Amino acid sequence: MPEYAGPSLSNYLLVLGFLSLLFVGFYYIKKNKHFISKTLNSKKRMRVSEVTILGQGDRALILNLDNKDYLFISGKNSGSLLTEIKNNNLKQNNLEKVFEKRLRNEKV
Repeated sequence: MPEYAGPSLSNYLLVLGFLSLLFVGFYYIKKNKHFISKTLNSKKRMRVSEVTILGQGDRALILNLDNKDYLFISGKNSGSLLTEIKNNNLKQNNLEKVFEKRLRNEKV
């Protein structure tokens, strides 16, 4: 009957090499997850750029649809509003007009 000597040094090195390769792979995926997801989801037409909570259940989203930006404001107890953002610049005047229009519609 042969005597059992246990795993050899080469077995330990093989397992440690495999584990280190897994950690390097996970680190690479974690650092490049935005690039990888953008590449995999490149066929989608609509993308949510930003989400902001306005308060009282209202939120504002900036949607990118076919390379055009839209401001979408939705509320818990009120209707929603969709406005195209021209020139990809968020000018304070334009946003104030949109918010004033929304507030005027809520009061009615």
